[in-house]
Amino acid sequence: MFHKALWMRQWKQGKYIILLFWLISLYQLPYKYYQAAQTALNQSKMKLDDYVYYYSYSFNTFDNPFVTQGAILIALACLLIGWERNNQSTDFLFSMPFKRKDIFLTKWLLGVLNIITVHIICWISMYGIKNISFHNEYQVFTPFHSYFVYATVVLIAIYTFTLFIGTITGNIFSQSSLTAILLFLPYGSVLLISGFIYTHTQWSLEAMGEIEVQTHEYLQHVGIISPLESFSINYDYHPIETFDDYGNKLSSVLQDNPMEHTSVPSPWTLLTPFAYIMIFLPLSIFLYTRTPNEQNGKILLFPSLQRWFMLCTVLCFGLLGGRILGGRDALLSYYIGFFLFAIISYFIFTRLLKLKFAFGGR
Repeated sequence: MFHKALWMRQWKQGKYIILLFWLISLYQLPYKYYQAAQTALNQSKMKLDDYVYYYSYSFNTFDNPFVTQGAILIALACLLIGWERNNQSTDFLFSMPFKRKDIFLTKWLLGVLNIITVHIICWISMYGIKNISFHNEYQVFTPFHSYFVYATVVLIAIYTFTLFIGTITGNIFSQSSLTAILLFLPYGSVLLISGFIYTHTQWSLEAMGEIEVQTHEYLQHVGIISPLESFSINYDYHPIETFDDYGNKLSSVLQDNPMEHTSVPSPWTLLTPFAYIMIFLPLSIFLYTRTPNEQNGKILLFPSLQRWFMLCTVLCFGLLGGRILGGRDALLSYYIGFFLFAIISYFIFTRLLKLKFAFGGR
């Protein structure tokens, strides 16, 4: 696992994506945090008639680097496993005097160590910026401590899961596509399930909206990004103002709690990404050591998985077709859409499962 040649090979493969991960993280976290402090300072110095400055700051998970970081890590995992299968360099790698387990753990640790190191540096940098900048007068840094812990665990889980998908898929296209689909499946399932229920019942749209919300609440617990889904840090010092019907200000009361709209999910939500890591890391090692190289280039490496893959794929496409064409009191349209999409997807994926995608050279 600590063979220098292995580390050098993995670094050579992924160095540009890793450097991009570093640059994006440093720009989106400490640099933008410093930029926000300078903007707030400049606004506080503005001298205009009837202008009173009130500090405000917003940090939302999906408006900040998390999504970009996740996409880059998925690309890194696909490059380290899927691309090797596409250009057939896996045969050469497996012929080297290293255990397959060590090869896989090197790939995993390369990503994990960079995730942890980047976040530690960003964490320390932002803490230092907060203490010496305009933010220090208005912010407490406690929510950011939680963010970095949550984001680190979730990104490691995403990276681990993507590597796992790479151990059962035979090329970079199927690895990246299947990863994206499965990561968002808990959220897409809400639409598919609610569409089925809506067509087969006489419930109103309002009742169906409530069903979608409840279904989402249950399914989000199995979503890998659940700890960060509702994570946000907000500081708002604007006073609470009331106006009459003519737009005249009646009262202005200072905020009792400027962090009222800050949302930090319970630490218990971290159990989901931890479960992903604890389940899929050993499973990935087990499957990687048994990789059938003759299947490289195909959508799936293990023929025994094709039946289950076809069943789930056809079912999901059928539900999607029913959702698109169906509706209340439209049972016939629902099943026309269901069987149409299911049959089309069956023939398409039956063909795709037989194809090999490979590029020459190493």
